[in-house]
Amino acid sequence: MRIGTSLLWTVFLSSFFLGAQYQVEKWDVFELQLNGKKEGNPFTEVQLTGKFYHRQDTVTVSGFYDGDGSYKLRFMPHKEGTWRYITESNDTQLHRQKGMFQCIPPKSGNHGPVAVKGTFHFAYADGKPFYPLGTTAYGWIQQKRETREKTLESLKKSPFNKIRVALLPHAPSGMDYDLYPYEGKVKDWDFTRFNVDYFARYERYIKEMQKLDIQVDLFVFHPYDKGVWGFDTMNKKEQYLYLKYVNARFGAFRNIWWSMANEFDLMLERTTEDWDGYFRFFQENDPYNRLRSIHNAANWYDHSKPWVTHVSAQSEAWWKSTTLRDTFKKPVLFDEFCYEGNGDNRTVALNGDMIRHRFWLMTILGAYATHGEAFQQKDTGFQFFRQGGNFEGSSAQELHVLKKVLNNIPGHLKPLGTDWRLNWIRAGVDKTYYLYYFGEYQNSSWTFMELPENLKYQADIIDTKTGTIVKQERTFGKGDKLDLPRKPYMAVVLRLAAQ
Repeated sequence: MRIGTSLLWTVFLSSFFLGAQYQVEKWDVFELQLNGKKEGNPFTEVQLTGKFYHRQDTVTVSGFYDGDGSYKLRFMPHKEGTWRYITESNDTQLHRQKGMFQCIPPKSGNHGPVAVKGTFHFAYADGKPFYPLGTTAYGWIQQKRETREKTLESLKKSPFNKIRVALLPHAPSGMDYDLYPYEGKVKDWDFTRFNVDYFARYERYIKEMQKLDIQVDLFVFHPYDKGVWGFDTMNKKEQYLYLKYVNARFGAFRNIWWSMANEFDLMLERTTEDWDGYFRFFQENDPYNRLRSIHNAANWYDHSKPWVTHVSAQSEAWWKSTTLRDTFKKPVLFDEFCYEGNGDNRTVALNGDMIRHRFWLMTILGAYATHGEAFQQKDTGFQFFRQGGNFEGSSAQELHVLKKVLNNIPGHLKPLGTDWRLNWIRAGVDKTYYLYYFGEYQNSSWTFMELPENLKYQADIIDTKTGTIVKQERTFGKGDKLDLPRKPYMAVVLRLAAQ
């Protein structure tokens, strides 16, 4: 997704500029920059909001302090035409500043933010289906520049359109980062004073990932090693000050998803009421209603609660995909189902075939999967899912095949149950499209007893490992037999032929 120079519009407001118009794409970011007080603690003492008006629509957004007397308001327009705004603040320099801008049509590749569609699925704001094909690199934005740039290049070449990222410093304990989220020394931080350079770095890479059409699943809390970072000592007021700052600073970017935590149940100092409160904060204060989830270790959160938009599970029980869908009536993402790697336990020692195979199975079952790698890096000893770098396993490359298939589906797949000849093999879109997956089985043929009467389909045989696609010259209908190459991991796509 390429937005070009219109990604960020910064308006330096003065009497000369009042009433001037600026053009911003629909679903892009309008940014207003104002100068105010530096004294005291602007993070806690200065309140700034902006009201944006478009005909009958009014949207209120919170501003944030960006250091050195600079305050910013960010707004994502969702309708084309003229938007007007006025600020409110307890700082007279920031109060009742007015202006306007013109929202123009989105450019090619800008499909808007992603939201839940049709109970179990996702779509962009313009209606284009979104099939999450995720990966994991918790701490990559916190690394030194060389690693960050290497990770970004890896993502450019990858099939992934979603990535799970930690906003606060991630394990292992005591890693030598070059930036931290708060002013002062580690474990001696003032949780009311943010390091604006730390958050500005995240903005840069969030925008870079937006250009690549990658959604950023940003978890705001994490089970940090107690006694190392000190985040477990934040009081309730400091926690909500942090959430307010994060929401104001990042919420306008259309590729942001909110995750309350990674492995929330390992943060024993937090209660269910705490997690409910964080969810409600975003539900009530995020004017864009971004996607919201929470990720478990062993104990699951109640995903049926109204502020949860989708299930984000750590589980290998991919065969329960349809059960989870039916239970929670929400999209199901297996965001952690073990990693491809060479680790010393089963969770970090899957091979590429196993990762790829589970992606295809979850697709057929109506769920979505997230990739991860846990290979020991030669230079640092840490793994991709922690710090990023280069993809070393085979699945990252082989999942390009699945992405190609997903990009050509005319709608959202519906799981179509089981067949006595083979479990979990078929999904479809109405009567126009069917996807079969044979997994580890080496079928020599398949007879289409389950197709609708009197309809014919074009068939492609796909090797999901190599990416080889063999188009069939004839069409197939109910009762017709398709010869298969007696190899594992084969898929078949049927498209309705002209009748």
